[in-house]
Amino acid sequence: MAAARCSLTEIAGPTRRIVESIVWCTVSTVDPTGRPRSRVMHPVWFWDRTIPSGLVAARPTPLRVRHLEATPAVSCCYWDPSHDTVAIDAVASWLDADDRTAAWDAIAAVPPPVGFDPAAIWEDGPTAADCGILRLDPFRIVTTPVGGPAMIWSRSPT
Repeated sequence: MAAARCSLTEIAGPTRRIVESIVWCTVSTVDPTGRPRSRVMHPVWFWDRTIPSGLVAARPTPLRVRHLEATPAVSCCYWDPSHDTVAIDAVASWLDADDRTAAWDAIAAVPPPVGFDPAAIWEDGPTAADCGILRLDPFRIVTTPVGGPAMIWSRSPT
C-alpha cells in the first residue's frame, strides 16, 4: 500500500489519537560519529498550533547534550500491539531557564496520562540543577493506522 502525502489537518486527528493512546515513545538521537542511541521518553504534544510541538522533560545529560549539539534532529516512534504506528521526526532544542517554567506548567496542565506533573521527578521544580526540557518541532510525521495506508506530512526542517 502506497503512502499518501497529506496536509497537517488531515494527519493531525489520526496521529493525535495514536500518540495519546500510547503516550510513551522511543526517541532516537545520533552521536557526533553517526551512531544512533534510543531511549523511551514521554513527550507531551500540543496540537493547537499551526505546527504541533512537543515538550519533553529530560535530564540534560552530557550524552544527550553532545548528541543534540552534533545533530539536533530526533525521531520519536510510537507503536502499539494492534500495529498502529506514528513516527515524528523533529528538531529538538533545550529550553533556557526562563522558558522552562512555562513549559513545566504546560506539561502539568495536560491531564494524565498524556500530561503529568514533572514535580514527581524534580521536587525542586523547573530550576532544579538536573532539570531540562526539550522542545520538539516536527518536520515529518508518518502515521499508519492499522489496516490503513501510511499518511505522510512533511516540511523543511529548520
